[in-house]
Amino acid sequence: MPGQGINYFDLTGIFADQPDTLYKDTCCHLNEPGNELLAAEMARLMEPALRRWGRANPDEPVSALAAARRSGSAAKPPAAPGFQVSLSDDGKLLRYAREECAPGDTEPGFFLTIIPEEVADLPPDRREYGFAKGDFSFAAAGGRFARWQCAAQIRLPDYPIKEMRTGQYALGQGDLWSVELIAAPDFDQLRAAYAALAAANPVVRDFFDLYAVDNRLVYVRETCAAADTAAPFFLHIIPAAAADLPAERQPAGFVQAGFDFARQGGHFDGKCLASVSLPNYPIKEMRTGQHTPGQGDLWSVELVAAPDFDQLRADYAALAAAEPAARNYFDLYLRGNRLLYLRESCAAADTAAGFFLHIVPADPADLPENRREYGFAQWGFEFARRGGHFDGKCLAAVPLPDYPIKEMRTGQHISGQGDLWSATIAAR
Repeated sequence: MPGQGINYFDLTGIFADQPDTLYKDTCCHLNEPGNELLAAEMARLMEPALRRWGRANPDEPVSALAAARRSGSAAKPPAAPGFQVSLSDDGKLLRYAREECAPGDTEPGFFLTIIPEEVADLPPDRREYGFAKGDFSFAAAGGRFARWQCAAQIRLPDYPIKEMRTGQYALGQGDLWSVELIAAPDFDQLRAAYAALAAANPVVRDFFDLYAVDNRLVYVRETCAAADTAAPFFLHIIPAAAADLPAERQPAGFVQAGFDFARQGGHFDGKCLASVSLPNYPIKEMRTGQHTPGQGDLWSVELVAAPDFDQLRADYAALAAAEPAARNYFDLYLRGNRLLYLRESCAAADTAAGFFLHIVPADPADLPENRREYGFAQWGFEFARRGGHFDGKCLAAVPLPDYPIKEMRTGQHISGQGDLWSATIAAR
């Protein structure tokens, strides 16, 4: 065989000097020490060939790696890097290249998933999935070797592409490597969207300013670096009616969405802007921010649906002839099965601190089991979730439980500082 140019080695004598038991049966199957000795010898003999392909690191030869595995200092061999993937200048070809490449690097199958801008561009049998998917071999992509390098390319469809994902896979192992390629943002569109916000007020200001525009939530940061958009974003949406949620999300009470900034927007002129489509159903509340696994939220904000100002004014008008149940920093009114909070001259700072409401029922059995030992139900709420500001005033309404109430205590509280104010309302 060596005479025919085939690298052939006889390993039948490698256990001649080994006193230990190296087989686990009476046939031919090695135990773990036997396999380690065999692997180390194979690595020693293969190393020169691997060097010729440019795969072995001179500072860490394969035989050293095998020895490290025997000692337990290396849990597994290092994973081979993937191919560099790029688009041709005209955007019609997807190119794969690798600097140090052996034939074995091109043997696992390649895959390519394409998400078009318009689902209608997909073949009819792929539209329900929203993407086209194909598998191909290195040779089918025109693969070629030059010295220790290899390259291939795939022609892309003519329709506009939103996103692609490609890599190599092995049956039973999954993806060996994969990369995502996202279409370049439309910078003219980004600038136009930013200009349209000039006369708008953000719904919330935080690490990003958030704007509600038509049926979209827009994220803007005026001075923005790549690091500011590196962490993934999340968006939780609570609908006004739980029935609007998909069946699998109804027990949780909200829909959860995550996105990468590059998929929803981009950087331009030192700024960054992204836009997310919102569902068509009425929204009660949203929470959004950025999150890093293992570190928690980098920032997060809550957005509450705009109050119904006509309803607020109608409630206020109905209180004109009513006597408050208690007067304090807020005047408190009982109207039907609701407790109303009213302040005639009201600034944003007056409603910033959280509100609390303790309800003592006439019959303790009406309480949930986990509250019976305390003798009252404890509720907390933010003003924006229960009301709003209008005409220099502010008013909020909280629905009360149906059971008979003996007493209520309510007010505002700041952790570490105590109650800002509180009032007690006797039985209704």
